[in-house]
Amino acid sequence: MNKPIKRIVIAGGGTAGWMVAAGLAKCLGRQYDFRLVESEEIGTVGVGEATIPTLHLMNEILDLDEREFVQATQATFKLGIHFENWRNVGQHYFHSFGRTGKGHWTAGFQHFWLEGRRRGLASDYGDYCLELRAALDKRFATLPDNGINYAYHFDATLYGQYLRRMAEAMGVQRLEGKIAEVRTDAASGDITGLQLQDGPLLEGDFFIDCTGMRALLIGQTLGVPYESWSHWLPCDSALAVQTTSVGEPVPYTRSIAHPWGWQWQIPLQHRVGNGVVFSSRHVSDDEAKAALLANVQGEVLREPRVIRFTPGQREQVWKNNCVAIGLSSGFLEPLESTSIHLIQKGMSRLVELFPTDGIRQSDVDEYNQQSREAIEVIRDFIILHYHVTDRDDSPFWRDCRAMDVPPLLAHRIQHFRDTARVMLRQGELFAENSWVLVMMGQGITPASHHPITRNMDDRSLADFLGEIRKDIARTLMKLPRHQQFIQQFAPAAKLPVATPSAAVPALRINPRARVEVLTLADSAKVFVVDDFAEDPEALVALAQATADQFKAMPGQPYPGPQLGLPDSLAAELDGFFRRQLAEPLRLGAPLGMFARFSRVVQDPASLDARQRICHRDDSGLDPAEAMSACVHYLFKDESLGGTVFFRPRVPDEQVRQLRQDAQALEPRAFGDKYGLAPGYMTESNAYFEVIGRVPARWNRAIFYDGGIFHSGDIRWADNPAGYRAGLGRLTVNAFFKSRRPDRS
Repeated sequence: MNKPIKRIVIAGGGTAGWMVAAGLAKCLGRQYDFRLVESEEIGTVGVGEATIPTLHLMNEILDLDEREFVQATQATFKLGIHFENWRNVGQHYFHSFGRTGKGHWTAGFQHFWLEGRRRGLASDYGDYCLELRAALDKRFATLPDNGINYAYHFDATLYGQYLRRMAEAMGVQRLEGKIAEVRTDAASGDITGLQLQDGPLLEGDFFIDCTGMRALLIGQTLGVPYESWSHWLPCDSALAVQTTSVGEPVPYTRSIAHPWGWQWQIPLQHRVGNGVVFSSRHVSDDEAKAALLANVQGEVLREPRVIRFTPGQREQVWKNNCVAIGLSSGFLEPLESTSIHLIQKGMSRLVELFPTDGIRQSDVDEYNQQSREAIEVIRDFIILHYHVTDRDDSPFWRDCRAMDVPPLLAHRIQHFRDTARVMLRQGELFAENSWVLVMMGQGITPASHHPITRNMDDRSLADFLGEIRKDIARTLMKLPRHQQFIQQFAPAAKLPVATPSAAVPALRINPRARVEVLTLADSAKVFVVDDFAEDPEALVALAQATADQFKAMPGQPYPGPQLGLPDSLAAELDGFFRRQLAEPLRLGAPLGMFARFSRVVQDPASLDARQRICHRDDSGLDPAEAMSACVHYLFKDESLGGTVFFRPRVPDEQVRQLRQDAQALEPRAFGDKYGLAPGYMTESNAYFEVIGRVPARWNRAIFYDGGIFHSGDIRWADNPAGYRAGLGRLTVNAFFKSRRPDRS
C-alpha cells in the first residue's frame, strides 16, 4: 500500500524554499511536519527582483498585508517592461500589464486598432492602455475593482526573510546545515533522508528540492536528465550589481538590448538592481562587466559576480517522492520576470495534487505534464523577443534571427503576421495583450485583420477609439506620481541622519590608539580600542545638538531611539575598520556599512520577547556575506554597562525554536514557555552562557564578529535614572558588511 505522507522536508532556502514552505504550511496546516534545511555557507543566486501580477495570488494565499509586505521588502510598483533597442538600435516599445482597449468576442482590440490606423482614425497603440500610459508618465496608484494591473519590484533577500518569518510562525522548522548525503531506499529508489554534515539524519516521507542549480536531490541523486534549450535561448551567463538610487523610481523594469545580450534596471525604494544577461560565446566576462558598469547610475554597492546557467528544464520535475521547485527544476532567464511565478506555480500545483494518502503515478504524471506545458509556452514567449527582430548589427542578433524556433511559436508568429490573430491554449500565463504588444513591438505588422471591424463606419469607429482614449486620459490625470504614492502608502522605514545647524565635526580617530585583543571562552576574539577618538566630546556635542532628531524605529528591537551618523563620520569609521580590523576578522571585500547614535531608554518590564534574549547581527544575511560590528561608548557613568557575549547551551534546533518564538509569541506567552522573566539579558540562563564581558569605558570602542551572540550589559535596576538623564547610555553602533573570504 502507498505510504501516507506526514513528514515533508524542503531542501534549500532562499526565495524558492521559503515560498514553498510558507505556501504549504498555510494551505495544508499543522497536520504535517514541515522542516526546511539550509546552510548559511551556501549562497543563493538572488538576481530576480521583478515580478508579474500573478504574485497577488500568492499574497492572497498567505493573507499578506500589502503595506507591510511593501515596507518589509523595500518594494516599488511595476506596470510592465520597457524594451529598449530590441527591435533595432534606437527603437523602443513597452510590454504593459493589463489589457489594451476593448475587444469583441470575435476579435481582439488590435483588429479594431488596425482598421482605425488604415482609415487614419487611431493614434499610437499605447494610448489605449492605462498601465502603459501611467508607466511612461511615472504615475501609479492602486484602483478599486482591479482597475490597474500591477506587480512589484522588491529585494529578493528581504522577501526570503519575510517569508521565513511567516513560515516559522506557522510551524515550519528550520535546520541549519549542509547536506552531506542523500539517502535512498535500494528497492524503491525513494529518498529516505538527508544526512547533514556534522549533524543529524533528517528523515522524511516527501522531499522538495529547492537546492538551486545544483539540483542535489532530483538531479544528482535521482538522476533525472536536464534538457537544454540553449539552441533557442543563447544567453548562458549573468552579472548582477546593486547601486544607490538616483532620482525617482520608475514603475517599470528597463530591459536594454546590447550586441551580445541585454541589461536590466530594477528600481527599489533603497537601491537599484542592475545586471546583464549575455552569451559567453559572443562576449567575455570582462567586456560584459565593463559594459554593465558603464551603463549604471549611482554608487556601486558591491562588485558584480558572474552567474553561469543553462536554460532548460528537467525531463521530470516529480520523480518518486521528490518534487523539484525553482532553479532545481529548470531555468528561464529573467527577461519577462517569470522565475518567481514558476516557483509560486510549482507550489500551488503541488497543493492541488498533494499525495495525502500516498504517491500515485497518475498524480506524478499530471504534475509533470502541467509543469512542462506551462514552462514551454513561457519559453516560447521569451524566444519571440530574440527571434523576431530587425537587428543585424552583431553575430549574436544575426544568429537569433536565423535560428529555427519551436513549431508552436513558429505557427503563432506566422498566424499573427498573416491575420493579427493570437489563439491561446487554456491556462497560458501570457494573455493576448502580451503577445500582441511584443510581436508588434518587435516589428510585426499583420497583413490583414478581422472583417467585423469593417461593419463600423468612420464616425462609429472614431467614437469607439476616442472614448477609450479619453477614459484613460481622465484616469491618468487622477493618478499621483509613483514616488508620491509610495511615500503615502508604504514608505520603507529609514533612520534619520543627524543634520546639525553647525558643521559636522571630524571623528579624528586617535592615530596612537592600540588595538587590544580579548579572547572569549569559545576562542572568538573581541578587539578593544581605548582612547579611540581624539575629541569624543565633539561627538557628544553633536548628539546633543541633534537630540530632537533621535527616533525610535517601529518594529526594530533596539530598546531606544537612534539617529544615523553623518556620512563623513561613518566614512572615517569605515576606513579605520577596513585598515585595522578586516584582516584580523578574516573578511573579504567590503560591501558597505551603516552607523548610528543609539540610546537605551526602555524599561525592562516593557521589553518584548526579542529584547529579552541575546542576538546576532548577521541574522538573515546572504550566506556569502559576513557582518562585523562596533560599539563606541560615549558615556562616563560606567555603571550603565558595556557588552556581554554568549554561546548557546542547547542544541541549534532549540536555539532556532527559541528565536522563532521570540518573533512570534506575545511577551507573556514567551516568558511562560521559557521561564524568562522580563528584563535585559546580562547573565547565563538555561539556554545561553556568558563567554565574555567588556566593561564600558569612556571613549572605548570594541569590534567583533556580528555572528557572536551578544547583548548590551544593561543593569537597569542599579541606576534607572542614569539611562534616562540627558543622553544617558549614548553609543555609536556601526555594522560593516563584507564578502566572506572564500566568496570575494
